[in-house]
Amino acid sequence: DHYPVTATLHTAMLEPVRHYTGYRGERRRILIVDNEQTDRELLVNVLAPLGFVLEQAASGIECLEALPRFSPDLIFIDLAMPGIDGWETIRRIGAQQLSDAKIAVISANAYDKALENDVGLASRDFILKPVRVAELLEWIGVALSLEWLEAKPPAAPAAAPRIPLPAALSSLLHQIELG
Repeated sequence: DHYPVTATLHTAMLEPVRHYTGYRGERRRILIVDNEQTDRELLVNVLAPLGFVLEQAASGIECLEALPRFSPDLIFIDLAMPGIDGWETIRRIGAQQLSDAKIAVISANAYDKALENDVGLASRDFILKPVRVAELLEWIGVALSLEWLEAKPPAAPAAAPRIPLPAALSSLLHQIELG
């Protein structure tokens, strides 16, 4: 499967649609932390075919428990979760030095993106829901210094226009008149 990826907004008119099929090098590990299974599965469905090794956590506590055994390169985390929220989970990761993985917040709350935060996340490390696949993959590529593998989209065959035979047209016209 290929996932169409459009260029960033400012260069969208200059670059064609990209079709990433994977990336070069060692397989990268991504931990997806979100209490909503649908949101986790969306990321899994996009990232697994590209060759990423994925682990899911449904809460901040599950995230903290998964870190020592999974050792991710990247963590995607939602902010609004029951129990300990995403902010507190990120604080604990840092305070307990549980991981040196790059962290991106995936949240539906655009307000949080603009706020200063005490965990040191830059606004570029916030990905807003609904997730745009192109932006997500662009962020991953930069964060993990990936060299993407791309497939050229198949060229559409140049087909000559086909004009129906007059007998077929009169039959069609008769059916149209019948309603």
